[in-house]
Amino acid sequence: MDCLELQFPPMPHLMTVGFSKPAKGSLHYERSFPLYDIIIVKKGAFYMTEENVSYEINENELLVLEPFRKHWGHLPSPEGTEVYYLHLMHAPPLRTVSADDVQWTAVSPTPTYRDLEPSKQMMYLPKFGHIEMAKLFPILDQMLILKNRFSLENQLPLQALLSQFFVVLQKNLRAQTNSRSQKLSEQIINYLYMTSDTPFRLDDLSKRFNFHIDYLSKCLKKHTGMTPLQYANRIKIERAKALLYNSDKPLKEIVSQVGFTDYNYFLRVFRQHTGISPAKYRSGYLNS
Repeated sequence: MDCLELQFPPMPHLMTVGFSKPAKGSLHYERSFPLYDIIIVKKGAFYMTEENVSYEINENELLVLEPFRKHWGHLPSPEGTEVYYLHLMHAPPLRTVSADDVQWTAVSPTPTYRDLEPSKQMMYLPKFGHIEMAKLFPILDQMLILKNRFSLENQLPLQALLSQFFVVLQKNLRAQTNSRSQKLSEQIINYLYMTSDTPFRLDDLSKRFNFHIDYLSKCLKKHTGMTPLQYANRIKIERAKALLYNSDKPLKEIVSQVGFTDYNYFLRVFRQHTGISPAKYRSGYLNS
């Protein structure tokens, strides 16, 4: 299944949400506008063409029409068809990528020093296809209720429901593409978190999963872009940053607590991840 890669912040903004029962023989009119149009079929079928690519959207399927692309209905829907639609404002997708190639467990970028600027994150929407809808329909129904009771107090909950919609949609998308190597990658990550207070050793990882370290490294790198050592160090440095910020423990004690046995190696890794020394990191927060 192909996915649209969207960058945030900012999050997509809901312009409107609706529910339609197309009249017999009616067709969606031709248009091109600067919004995403997500079409979800609850019953029946809906027929749309986008830039000369035709789609038949059946029950429990969705299609995401992209901004500035011309689309129109090419066939009338059968009687009894029921369709949800959402119009969203957001920048066009960065790219289209196969769901199998999305690095779902990749480490997200950390904010800049002192958290003054947000880091750029990615989210993924299925372009077209079948998605488990059982948890999506209730969210859409709640959105319709708030939208039809238009008031200031409903606007924030309405946008919050849109975020919840994206969370469930992306979770369902990921579940449909969860390969054996993806599952192993997640198990490796869980192990690295559980052992983040001890020194990282390749032999320990290999014995834990009973696979050669080369295979384990290949799986993790495929889905995160990082080797086990790189991922383990990232976890340890994030723990060290939290301890530097939230405690007055001596640095050497922190180094030991996050599983580094070589003080100088810790300093090098910390600087690689943050661009500054631990002392400057701590004093920067204290003096901010």
